[in-house]
Amino acid sequence: MSAENSSSSSQSLPNSSEAKRKAHFLRLNLVSDTITLLPVEKVAQVLTIGSDRVVSIPHMAPWLIGAYNYHGQILMLVDLGHLIGLDPISQQARSLSKYTTVVLQMDGVNSAHQLLGLVVEKVNSTEQLDLSAIKTSSATPNTGFEKLLKGYWEKSATEVLAVFDIDLLWQKVAADPLSG
Repeated sequence: MSAENSSSSSQSLPNSSEAKRKAHFLRLNLVSDTITLLPVEKVAQVLTIGSDRVVSIPHMAPWLIGAYNYHGQILMLVDLGHLIGLDPISQQARSLSKYTTVVLQMDGVNSAHQLLGLVVEKVNSTEQLDLSAIKTSSATPNTGFEKLLKGYWEKSATEVLAVFDIDLLWQKVAADPLSG
């Protein structure tokens, strides 16, 4: 293979700094009029779980729905909307026979994987955006919701979407599941 062919092949590959600036996000409905974005980097799966398969756990935070057997591991299910201060999913006018769940997989100590299930009303689609387009609020976060965000993305003049920070979500859930 000639040097000319070799260099032309490398030019067709995306610049690594360009690739790092873009990321994919899941577009989630927490309730019908609250749409947010969640980075896909630690999403293991999106699944539907029958409510009869969830074991409720007494004396836990109100946003903790319960536990589910996910491939032999315990998957704690968190009502993401309730976690950030919205009405619990159980009070929304929709069937609770099943939960739409985004399974997050975090790398743990000694290469063990930790799982967390985020229950949402609906997973819509994905968005790809330039990370520099995510704007942080200049104000100090004053709500539980804002403390869990990476920032905001202005998709259009009429649509601004909150972008969750997975690590901050994880820390919030792990901090005190007994009281919330």
